[in-house]
Amino acid sequence: MTKKEDYDRMARFGCILCSYLGYEGTLSEIHHIRRTSQRKNSPSIPLCREHHRGDTGVHGLGRKAFERKYKITEEELLERLNELL
Repeated sequence: MTKKEDYDRMARFGCILCSYLGYEGTLSEIHHIRRTSQRKNSPSIPLCREHHRGDTGVHGLGRKAFERKYKITEEELLERLNELL
């Protein structure tokens, strides 16, 4: 499976955080979890616009504040996604 096919499959799943919070069917975009400086090698999760780039999202709040607010880490969301897919 190509990266594009992986991204398409994740995007169709919807926002993994919304799913965790009990909301279904939210549109999503791909968020790269930074482990290294190279984004292309980073694992990815689908997040809706708000949870990705919005004021209450990972880029709006910053990673640590995001984790405190939602009581879940990006890595835990990745594990959850892998279990569901």
